[in-house]
Amino acid sequence: MKSATCSNMRVFNGLCLLAVTLSVPAGAQNPADLPAQVGPTMKANAMTVQEKFDYRKIQAIGLHGYMGSALGAVIGQVRDSPREWGEGVEGYATRYASGFGTNLSRQAMAFGLETALHEDPRYFPSEEKGFRRRLRNALLQTVVARTDSGRETFAWARMGSAFGAGELANAWQPPSTSTPGRGIQRGLIILGGDLSYNLLQEFIPFVRPRGLRR
Repeated sequence: MKSATCSNMRVFNGLCLLAVTLSVPAGAQNPADLPAQVGPTMKANAMTVQEKFDYRKIQAIGLHGYMGSALGAVIGQVRDSPREWGEGVEGYATRYASGFGTNLSRQAMAFGLETALHEDPRYFPSEEKGFRRRLRNALLQTVVARTDSGRETFAWARMGSAFGAGELANAWQPPSTSTPGRGIQRGLIILGGDLSYNLLQEFIPFVRPRGLRR
């Protein structure tokens, strides 16, 4: 009975902290200077290095970045993980800072790799009809990227930055969560977040960057 009460209190406290965190204005929106018209994937204009930087900057310090860090901190708070960080506001703040730092390092790695490998960071909505086909498109673009020349390739930058950031986070994680296995787990969670964002962009057009809205 006491254990159930503590668990319920953790959930309540976590939701309260999430509400407080998201009440702070993000102060950044999707960049307006992305290509204004995007057709089929193979016909879309390639992004410049500056546009790729702007895209990743928004993912790091825009609403998407703040919400992801806040949600991850709430989940960690409810699970009391890592246990060394404790509970309460201080524990939540530490988890939030960890999530924000992980995302910031991920976006920096992604920008560097995308620039070097000439990969496009954008998600391209399907032009096909039907839920299954659109779902397939969202799943596929989690592991496949478009190159600047219009070809499709394995998403090396996305994968490398996800697992790279997951392992880098071990530098500030406590002993219970600073193993290579936990780094891989964080990388998979990051890719799960990418898939979720793909699904939102596929089925809810207004969450797409302005240049990808139709």
